[in-house]
Amino acid sequence: MAETPQRLQFRLRYFIEHDSTDDFLEGADDNVFMSATGLDSSSVTIGPDRKPVVNLIRAPRIGDVSDNAIRGAWKDHPHVLIDFDLQQPGDFPRTYTVTLFFVEKDHGDLAEDFQKLQDEIGSKIEAAVQTAAASAAAEAAGAAIGSAVPGIGTLVGFTVGALVGAAWDGLVDLIREGLADDIFTPIPVILTVPDRGSIASQAGVGSQQSLRIKEHGGDYELFYDWNVVSGTVSDGVGTPTLSQGSQGEAVRKLQRLLNEHAPDLPSLAVDGDFGPVTDARVREYQRRVEITVDGVVGPQTWGMLTGGEQAEEAAAGTPTLQQGSHGPAVRKLQRLLNDHLPDLQLVVDGRFGPVTDARVREFQQRVAIAVDGIVGPQTWSHLTQ
Repeated sequence: MAETPQRLQFRLRYFIEHDSTDDFLEGADDNVFMSATGLDSSSVTIGPDRKPVVNLIRAPRIGDVSDNAIRGAWKDHPHVLIDFDLQQPGDFPRTYTVTLFFVEKDHGDLAEDFQKLQDEIGSKIEAAVQTAAASAAAEAAGAAIGSAVPGIGTLVGFTVGALVGAAWDGLVDLIREGLADDIFTPIPVILTVPDRGSIASQAGVGSQQSLRIKEHGGDYELFYDWNVVSGTVSDGVGTPTLSQGSQGEAVRKLQRLLNEHAPDLPSLAVDGDFGPVTDARVREYQRRVEITVDGVVGPQTWGMLTGGEQAEEAAAGTPTLQQGSHGPAVRKLQRLLNDHLPDLQLVVDGRFGPVTDARVREFQQRVAIAVDGIVGPQTWSHLTQ
C-alpha cells in the first residue's frame, strides 16, 4: 500500500543562550527547563452532554536544555516534544498547536512549577477552546458522541494564539506568586494544514525554524522543526479515543500494542473488551512513559504506542544517568541492559531505581570498567557497541 502521512512531530533541534556571561557552552550556568502541551483541532470532540471536550497532550518536563549533554544530541537526533496522530478522524483544515513552557531554575520546585503551568494554562486553553467550539458543537446535533467537532480547524489555533499577551499576563503572574523559579510566559506555535495530503508541503514542515525568548533579563533562542512520519496504513482501524467500556477492533489493537510494550507483565487477553484489567494496564503504561495517567487512550497514548516511545528513546542521546534519573534515556538504558544481560531482565519503566542501579553495576563489573552505578560515556560506549 502507498505511504501515507501518519504522524506529525514537533521536534527540538537546539537551544542557545544569547545573554551568556559564561564563555563555555553559551552560558552553561543558566539552568533552563521546558515542557509543552499539544492540541490537535480534530481532538476536540463532542461529549456526552453535547458540549465540546478538549483533549490536550502534555509533554513531560525536559532539561536542563542549556546543558550540552542534552541539547547537543538534538542536532543529530531531534527530540520529539509533541507527537500528533494524522489519522485522527475529523475534517480539514486542521491546526496543530504546541504551547511551550520555560522555567529557569533558581531555588524553587520544578515539579511544582510545571504542574501549575500545565494545570492552569491547560485549563485556560481548554476553557477558551470549549467556548469557541460550542456553537459548532450545537450545530452538529446529529453527530455521534466522541466524534470530532466539525468546522473548527482554524478556529482552535486562532483561539490559543489569541491567549498570548494580556490574556495570559494575569494568569502567569498568579502562577509566579510563591514560586522561587523564573516562570516565562507560554509561547504557542501553530501549524495550519488544509488537507492531509499537502501537509509535507506546508511552510515550516521539514525545515529548521527558530524563536527567541526574551524575559526576566534572559535572551534565549530555540531551534525546532515540524516533522512528518509516513507509513503504510494497513489495519483500517485508526486510533480512536478509547476508555473503559469501549469495545471492538480498536481495543484489540490497543491490547496487542500494550502486550508488545510491556512484555514483563502478564499478557492481556486480546478480546476487544476495555475492562478494568485493560484500564489498569493502560494506566501502568502511561506511568512508565511519563504521560498523563488517566486511563484514556487518546492521541498522546496512541502516539507513544505507535512510535513515539521509540522516537523519544532515539532522541534521548546518552546523557549521564544514575539512581534517581528517569525518562526516555533511562528506558533506553534498561533495554540495552536487558540485551546485554539476558539472564537479569529489568522492567523497562523509565525509573532508575535500586534494581537498575544493581544491573548497571553488574554490567560494569562484567566489562571491567569502574563499578560506580553511574552511566557516563564509558558505560554508554560499552552498551552501544
